[in-house]
Amino acid sequence: MAIDYRHGISILEMVVYSPTLFLALWMAFHHGFKKSSGWFFFIVFCLARIVGSACYLATINYPSTADLYIAWAVCTSLGLSPLILACIGLLSRANDSIMRKTANPLPPIIFRLVGTVALVAVILSIVGATANSDITHGFVNTKTKVGLILYLVAWVGVCGLFLLISKRTQSIEDGEHRLLLAVGVSLPLILVRLIYSLIYTFGQKTAFNMLAGNVTIQLVMSVLEEMVVVLVCLGIGLTLQVRPPAEYTQQPRVSSRQEDLVELESGSLMGQTREKRARPKRRGGPITRLVMFIVDEIKDRKQ
Repeated sequence: MAIDYRHGISILEMVVYSPTLFLALWMAFHHGFKKSSGWFFFIVFCLARIVGSACYLATINYPSTADLYIAWAVCTSLGLSPLILACIGLLSRANDSIMRKTANPLPPIIFRLVGTVALVAVILSIVGATANSDITHGFVNTKTKVGLILYLVAWVGVCGLFLLISKRTQSIEDGEHRLLLAVGVSLPLILVRLIYSLIYTFGQKTAFNMLAGNVTIQLVMSVLEEMVVVLVCLGIGLTLQVRPPAEYTQQPRVSSRQEDLVELESGSLMGQTREKRARPKRRGGPITRLVMFIVDEIKDRKQ
């Protein structure tokens, strides 16, 4: 089997994502191996693209091996989830910056909920790809359709997080605003990539079939978008400084009645202090000043 246009895309992905994988690894070690940073998911994405491209290139010598196509389809379905989760991680880092500067961030549970939707989507996509043995239908079934719908829901959730964080740009530390730029560039590109999958899955347009459709459409609407997202996010990540982890601690809440009592006590203490400061300075010896001090105290108690 000769090398065709689609194999050329796989070669391009191998060339781009092989060095990018080492860059993502360095970013993860440099900033910390935490899911909240987002760099971990770029490692997963690069690995999926390298393995998937290798499997598809292997079909040159083994064109009738269905397992290679299934492995390639599974790795392809892994593309959207790491990118969405990476954007959530970058927004979570911006939220940590707000926590360190103003202690008024978004609740972290919001980020976890959106991330859970993306994880469920990728699980359904993988199960759907491995359950379909007929590769001529492009691995489309009920599970992959539900997975794509959840991807769309997760993308909308990330857009909502992006808007909420954008309204608090003044609360973000200096230098961390670049995170919003990375996510702002990535979201439209991820949407184009998502539309490419939705058109074939629900519209049954053969030109958008990832296995036998138009290769140029796949390159323009899927492959290039993913590359730009990865390169933009990692490129901006190189300009970021290492930040300490933010601690989300909840301060004890004081009831209104307790606040009134505290204010009343503080007011009375301030009043007593002012009265004591308003007393005239007494002259004379120590005995005279002691007697006058006792007289003043008696007058204060009578009042």
